[in-house]
Amino acid sequence: MRLRDRNYIAYLGALTLLFSYAEMFLPRTVPFFRLGLGNTVVLLAFGLDFPAFVVLLLIKAIASSLMAGTLFSPFFVMSLAQSVASGIVMYGLFYGTRRIQKLIGLYGISMVGAVVSTMVQILLASLYLGQGSFALLGPMMLFSLFASILTAFLALHLHIPEQAPIIQSSKAELKTSSPYRIWGIVFAICAMAVFTLMQSDLKVLGVCLVLSFVAQKISGRRILLMPHVTLWIFVLIANVLSPSGQVLYSVGEFNLTEGSLVNGVCQAMKLSAVSALSQCAANLRPQGNSLIALSLKYFRGLSNVLHNSSGNIFKKIRTALATTEITD
Repeated sequence: MRLRDRNYIAYLGALTLLFSYAEMFLPRTVPFFRLGLGNTVVLLAFGLDFPAFVVLLLIKAIASSLMAGTLFSPFFVMSLAQSVASGIVMYGLFYGTRRIQKLIGLYGISMVGAVVSTMVQILLASLYLGQGSFALLGPMMLFSLFASILTAFLALHLHIPEQAPIIQSSKAELKTSSPYRIWGIVFAICAMAVFTLMQSDLKVLGVCLVLSFVAQKISGRRILLMPHVTLWIFVLIANVLSPSGQVLYSVGEFNLTEGSLVNGVCQAMKLSAVSALSQCAANLRPQGNSLIALSLKYFRGLSNVLHNSSGNIFKKIRTALATTEITD
């Protein structure tokens, strides 16, 4: 891959992170759901050849999971699968036939991508949580379709430069992680995660969960309760909708059963513990000139521009897109 193409793909990957980061400045209209504004960049990247486009999808999934602290959790697998699957389908529709493109346009392509992404997410969730996950398909699909319309609107009204900005290194060197430290942390996280996922005793899982939060705190990552609350709600709903065992409470045709409740708590504790462990790797910074490291450099520079610019969030994004030189 040529240096110019390599830098540009890394830059596009950084833009997906920037759009996701900018989403934090917007009011949360629906609790527990994210708009996924990073997909705006995917819609604007159809000009790439197919291999480069797939690389961008991989960077988007890996870099965002690393930044969010979910790279070593089951959520990364879900993020990677839905990102690649929906991206490839949208790319195929864009280059399929002129008739299809004229019929559905960018809005239609984005909506189809949202449907694919949601289906992949629910299918993967059902492998772990059971058939009750499909009960959440309707609400998730509706919100995803709304988000896809918004991302298509942004893609039609924003312009991404054809060249990546120049990176100027700052005088203060950013601390990177040595390969030995990176692999040591990765091994420890994976070992503890595997041990946790193999457990079924609630007391042992409780200890694992506490130790995972302690490890997250020691690593310097702030413990946010809302993501765990969201996770527990999703897991418990998916489980109680698949009754098993003794009936504890009944309302009409709905039965709350002991087996489904215990299983839901067990699964939620596992996922919370693994998520907390994964947060320990969020502060790791890859060395060298890998695409991931380069994308993170671009993101740091672009986020500085976003913070230092004036106006509302959309004006800030336009300013970041227009910049030709950034400081890492």
